[in-house]
Amino acid sequence: MEPFVNPAGGLGPAERRRAARHLLLDGFGLAAQERLAASRVVVVGAGGLGSPVLQYLAAAGVGTLGIIDDDVVEASNLQRQVLHSVADVGRAKPDSAADTLRGLAPEVEVIAHRERLTRDNAAAILAGYHLVVDGSDTFETRYAVSDAAARLGLPVVWGTVLGWDGQVSVFWSAAPDGRAITYPDVFGPQPPEGESCATVGVLSPACGVVGSTMAVEAVKVLTGTGDPALGRLLAYDARTSGWDTIELAPPASGEVAAASDALTASEASTPDGAVPTTSAEAGRTASAELPGTTSAELPETASAELPGTTSPELPGTPSAEAAETPSGDASVLVLDVGLRPGGVPGAVFARLEDLAAGRFPPELLDHPADWPVVVVCERGLRSRGGEQLLRAEGWRDVTSRALVG
Repeated sequence: MEPFVNPAGGLGPAERRRAARHLLLDGFGLAAQERLAASRVVVVGAGGLGSPVLQYLAAAGVGTLGIIDDDVVEASNLQRQVLHSVADVGRAKPDSAADTLRGLAPEVEVIAHRERLTRDNAAAILAGYHLVVDGSDTFETRYAVSDAAARLGLPVVWGTVLGWDGQVSVFWSAAPDGRAITYPDVFGPQPPEGESCATVGVLSPACGVVGSTMAVEAVKVLTGTGDPALGRLLAYDARTSGWDTIELAPPASGEVAAASDALTASEASTPDGAVPTTSAEAGRTASAELPGTTSAELPETASAELPGTTSPELPGTPSAEAAETPSGDASVLVLDVGLRPGGVPGAVFARLEDLAAGRFPPELLDHPADWPVVVVCERGLRSRGGEQLLRAEGWRDVTSRALVG
């Protein structure tokens, strides 16, 4: 691929000394380093993926880095969001991230966008940058990024991680040589929000693996070195430390792009032997059909979401029938881990984060370990996580239930 950014003026002695290992690198050299220095990159999300992306792009010598995030640092972020420290808890993530990056690479210009990216403001925020790195944690943001970047002709390096699994790809509506492809071309229309790291967890070093790979892809696009993952989906499985590559086809005749017909059975086989379809709908089938993936990364499956993420559950009003304890048995304890206290009459409320921290309500502590517990929430996502936590703590008869939907 041709270089995407024109090189800046000559690098000074200090910059050349810092970038010495790049200047010695075969196929990289001074011209590529000067292109990095001239590059303007905006990263959506300063969390589990944004942390390694931002650190490596700053260290690599990218001239300007924008950070988009409207969240604050919480203690539970520190397990994987390595840009932030204990002292940063309660601070705005863009501010915390900017301070860390300036300490790492003082010559890099850091721009903090302390706001949520939406369809209304996306184009205005992304304009003026050369490339977008999307490490966001909701479908709403991801589709807003894709639409705005397509209008502006910007390449998007995208990644996601959930549980043990991750994915990376490069999308670019203005890619040369007929290689144009966008996120919706592969994943279809925007789905409802679904599972997240807050409901099913995530292996912290997996964020580093996926985020570092995203940084590599960004450097290749900006400098014209190597072969970026444009038209390819890289699927990572931390359980085996293996990567699979799924070839993607650009949209043809207005059809939604899908996994290429070149995808072979050996590439597509999964632990249960399933092989994906290769039709125009393949990009929107069940997660078992792509190796190394989970339902989190295929938006049109029943449960969906991604990486280093905190996607909200859709609010709903629990029905009286759903809130009822089984058979009216007084020995059953109903534990509500939903988003709002008091949503289920007669239930004991607990925050999922408190259960993970080992802080249990007195009613639960007094409940015998072999008596039934029904864990509920609005959509059944947080309740599944609650069920897993309680079973790990010794309660033996635990089930989970969705209240609506």
